[in-house]
This record gives sequence, C-alpha cells and structure tokens, in this order.
Amino acid sequence: MKTYEFTCPDCRRSFTVTDPMREATLTNGCPVCGGPVAGVDFAAELSEA
Repeated sequence: MKTYEFTCPDCRRSFTVTDPMREATLTNGCPVCGGPVAGVDFAAELSEA
C-alpha cells in the first residue's frame, strides 16, 4: 500500500499516512488541529514490498 509523509501547513505536525487516511485528511482537514490541507502537503514515500 502506498504511504505518504504528511506535514500540516498550520500546526507543522508530521506523520505517515496511507491512501485512505490521505483521502480522509484532504476531506476533513488535519487530524491534529483541523486545519485545511491540500495535496501538496503530502510527499509520496516508497513502500517496501
């Protein structure tokens, strides 16, 4: 499963998310502070298979 490194532009918290969590974060905002996020706030990571 593809993973992403997410950094909130408001609270600056960073964590790794999967595709479903990425979609939920784009829809609902940062899970820590609730701030709005955009696709540019996610950096794709290579997942080990």
